[in-house]
Amino acid sequence: MSVNWEQIRKKQFPALKNLTYIMAASASPLSKSAYEQGIKYFKDMLMNGDIHFDFFNEVINEARDMIAEYLNAKPEEIAFLTNTSSGMTIAALLLEKGEFLYPSIEFPASVHIFKRLGFPSRKLVPQNNKYLIESFRNSITENTKHLIHSYIQSFTGFRQNLVTLGNFCSENNLTNIINATQSFGSFEIDVREQKIDILVSNALKWTGCGYGAGILYIKEDLIKEKGIPISGWLSVDDPFTMDNDNLKVIRKTKSMDALGGCPNFAALMALKGGLDLIKSKIGNGSITKGVKLIQERIIWLTSNFIARMKELKLNSITPLELEFRSGIITIEHENAEKIYEYLIKHKIYVTLKKYPELEKNTLLRFAFNYYNNEKDINKTIEVLSSFLS
Repeated sequence: MSVNWEQIRKKQFPALKNLTYIMAASASPLSKSAYEQGIKYFKDMLMNGDIHFDFFNEVINEARDMIAEYLNAKPEEIAFLTNTSSGMTIAALLLEKGEFLYPSIEFPASVHIFKRLGFPSRKLVPQNNKYLIESFRNSITENTKHLIHSYIQSFTGFRQNLVTLGNFCSENNLTNIINATQSFGSFEIDVREQKIDILVSNALKWTGCGYGAGILYIKEDLIKEKGIPISGWLSVDDPFTMDNDNLKVIRKTKSMDALGGCPNFAALMALKGGLDLIKSKIGNGSITKGVKLIQERIIWLTSNFIARMKELKLNSITPLELEFRSGIITIEHENAEKIYEYLIKHKIYVTLKKYPELEKNTLLRFAFNYYNNEKDINKTIEVLSSFLS
């Protein structure tokens, strides 16, 4: 059964009726499925107060089950936080202090807390904007303990081979920490096969679920060995006895939901709605199939865009080989700011960016999600051609 992408676009993403929206790497429009679940929570609280607390918990546990299925993890290995930064903070508090490796253009949220806490670090150097794993061996020292790496780089869209990366970490006894923010819900992930120890993400980009939902996976063995680094009143056995001497925390990632406190039900129910869309409407009952089809759709879209982009002789800093490709294509142009303004004038929305060391914005990031179509590509190319001619 083929997916009717145009029907999904029309019914699920009303924001796209009047916008050419190519900035999923910043945030996607809210899907109708996510919106309806979130509104359902607010209506319930409006009319009934907190009497359905147990039901709300059931809903977010259904979301947890779907994420576990998608990642090939156990539900108890998944915790819900607020964003990627909160997940990385827990990872840094969990791990012993030691040197970590990271790509030189890694998103700041991946490494900020590690540096604040005094973890020594070493940058991995790219080759033509690719972080090739065979070159990582030259960066390891006797003090190297961890490797932090985005599956897909926010800046260039480079997509790493997670199987090869996982094997490298395993062979060198490195904790494998993956920032999945630019891939969650849009590219296949298997934490077992890819030997991922810790994975963090949010739900506002490729799943179209809005702000406020963060996802944290920590391998069961790691938690059993080290315990949980933070806790709250809901992190213990029998929390509703309200025993303030009870410090018997549950050694499972799940017990760190909302740092051990009350969940952000609205955001997590919206997440459940967004995951339902992937599983039911796209995957025909399978979230793993849904993500696989989304990945294929995104690669097809970027292939079309790249072919048209080459007609205009635009310079891409994104590795364009299929094995490294994601939904992000970043173009470098000295008139990027003027092009950006011209695109907005025509209701085409992309992201204007710059190299950290430069003052001027010279980069345009195009981020295609499954709701985009050929009309978006054609209009964008026509407007770019108009500006450049």
